[in-house]
Amino acid sequence: MLPAEKRKTNIGVGTGILLQILGTRVLEGPLGLLVLLVGLALFAWGCMSYMRGKGHHPAWGILGVFSLIGLVILFFFPDRHKEG
Repeated sequence: MLPAEKRKTNIGVGTGILLQILGTRVLEGPLGLLVLLVGLALFAWGCMSYMRGKGHHPAWGILGVFSLIGLVILFFFPDRHKEG
């Protein structure tokens, strides 16, 4: 995986998960929904970076809208930048 994309992936996926948890478990009403949606968007952006870093088209990262299930699916894509 490309190092620059790995950093973006970690930021997007990590922050996205935290915001989704915050939006569903801690906050209520419209603010909770807004935080949840921002978290979902960040998570999908992180998944797009993950796919770009693995050498695939970033559109595959849209599977990130399915949250952790989407990330598990993306995990099984081969890394085209892997040496060896």
